[in-house]
Amino acid sequence: MNHPGDSTAAPPGGDGVERYSPRFVLAAILIAVTAAGAMVLFLEVQRLGEALLWPDSFPVPLFPLVLSTAGGLLVGLCLHVFGDHVLLLQQSIVEFQKTGRFEPRHLPAGLLAIYLSLIFGASLGPEVAAIDMGGSMGTLAGDRLRSRVRTLSIAGIAGALAGFAIYLQITKTAGGALYPLPPLGEFFPLYLVYAAILGLAGAAAGALFIGAFRLFHRLMTPLAGQHLIRGLAGGVGLGIAGMVFPLVLFSGQNEFKTVLETGAAAGAAVLLLLVAAKILASTWCMATVFKGGPIFPLIFAGGTLGLAVSLLIPAIPPAVAVPAVMAGMIVCVLKAPAAVIPIVALVFLQWEVLIIVAIATVTGYYATRKIEMFPHDGNGGDTGSVP
Repeated sequence: MNHPGDSTAAPPGGDGVERYSPRFVLAAILIAVTAAGAMVLFLEVQRLGEALLWPDSFPVPLFPLVLSTAGGLLVGLCLHVFGDHVLLLQQSIVEFQKTGRFEPRHLPAGLLAIYLSLIFGASLGPEVAAIDMGGSMGTLAGDRLRSRVRTLSIAGIAGALAGFAIYLQITKTAGGALYPLPPLGEFFPLYLVYAAILGLAGAAAGALFIGAFRLFHRLMTPLAGQHLIRGLAGGVGLGIAGMVFPLVLFSGQNEFKTVLETGAAAGAAVLLLLVAAKILASTWCMATVFKGGPIFPLIFAGGTLGLAVSLLIPAIPPAVAVPAVMAGMIVCVLKAPAAVIPIVALVFLQWEVLIIVAIATVTGYYATRKIEMFPHDGNGGDTGSVP
């Protein structure tokens, strides 16, 4: 796991391995393939754990509250025993950019904390597991080869993300899209204007996501190092949210499909409340002890908000509103437009809306590029690291 203060400089090359030598290329390929397989295995074991813990119907009253609280305490205990070395997604990427490595010795305990968080219903996604797993495997290989640690870490990350994509093929629809939308039909130039406006709306929701996280993070600061207390608070808060809106539990990867199928019947008001609940649940999880990433929660919240907009303004079709708002919200939080555009395009696979996604992403990014989840001081240091 990557963590401030844990990273060390990459070892100097000592065996003559060159960047493009056959030995190095073979090592990079093996790392990528191994990381892909490990990620597929992690996701399948996660699915099995969720199925074991969460029945189709709750057997007793307050079941989500009891299970989420137990999960918070277990994650807190894990952090208490092994230490907290799992960064949030944005922090992990920034730290890797600085050091060029992850810390393999923290990987087993870190994966355990992520796994427990996800199977007990944390409103977070598994992408942090992919980044840390692939990066740590690449760093370990680079340390053994004493060469090109950064490059091999990138190969491991790429492989783990590829494994993530491979696993998602299991859940895709017959048409190929992870989240199918009604066909757009005739493309009107006015849709480009809608895309810019909706990108701003999504970015505003992303700013609320950032604000909620920073508020909850400040509330938890006095409890830094008190993992069991923070775990109890995190589990109770998540359980209450899950009691009111069960769809806010888990990452949102499968739950957003339910929103697309039933959202029109539920109505715009319910969808707006669901967006607020998802934002609060996800940021509360991130600020307490639960481990995971924000991408699927942002997909869920942004897409649900887009569907609500389409219901409130029928002139804007869902195939415009849903991806545009989603793109604006994700880019506000991640600050990575080059990554957001393909992510949103690939989950819908409606290439006629690619220009809408691009406009919404660029608009949302430039409107909120100074709104940071982790503020930096004047020397470029990160002042928002999680205890």
